[in-house]
Amino acid sequence: MIELGLNEREGLSELATDDILVRLALAGKCGKVWIPATGTASYCVIKVYHYMYIVGVTPKKDRAVSLWGTIARHGDGAYIIPTSESWIDWLVENIDCRYRNFSRYLLAFKGVENRALLEELNGALEEGLNIDNVRPDDYDALLKDMWSEDFAACFDNRDEFAKDATGYMVYKDGVAVSGCMGRSYGKEFMELVFATNPEYRRRNLALTAASNVSLYLDDEKINPYIDVRNQHSVELASRLGFEFIKEYQVYQIYNTEDEI
Repeated sequence: MIELGLNEREGLSELATDDILVRLALAGKCGKVWIPATGTASYCVIKVYHYMYIVGVTPKKDRAVSLWGTIARHGDGAYIIPTSESWIDWLVENIDCRYRNFSRYLLAFKGVENRALLEELNGALEEGLNIDNVRPDDYDALLKDMWSEDFAACFDNRDEFAKDATGYMVYKDGVAVSGCMGRSYGKEFMELVFATNPEYRRRNLALTAASNVSLYLDDEKINPYIDVRNQHSVELASRLGFEFIKEYQVYQIYNTEDEI
């Protein structure tokens, strides 16, 4: 398969799905796109940071081998998203390395209905705790603890974190104990993680941090889709102006170059 530059993707619009990152990538606004080296571009691979989509018509024989090679080379640890039932079947049949699959959840921000309630959450924060924008130098501290490592997992390294991390954290003596943060993909899409140190749970801290995300989006009149990792995150987000859209399946593969 061959990779197309941002300005070389004209004519691929028929492969677009409802997924916002797919549409943005095929429009030449972000990410990487691979198409078959020969023949009709009836399918393609799209990767935007660690989201990888396979779209179009499932290939057979030699084309299937080439497609799997592209996925295996560029998809290690990524969220591989089959965009139809036929792609799920194809992927499971062709995976030749360790993998796991799990659900993720898509929501859309519809606006804050009760602003006073969200502001009240912030006003009720207990003494000794404060909420602030995530700090660019939080990466190493978040990565080292099990409860907070998913915050850092949205990024490949500390430089990406410092550049692209967005959201709010609850701090105790300068150390993060809870938060709602992640990565923004322009104004249309955000990956968000909700998490709290076990010692500080049952205090509505993640909800309070997330309320600041909602207030910010409402102030800026931005209505992105957000992607979250579990049902608990869906429940929290649903209290803050986000509407559930769908649950979908994601695959992660783990391999080395020698195994491809």
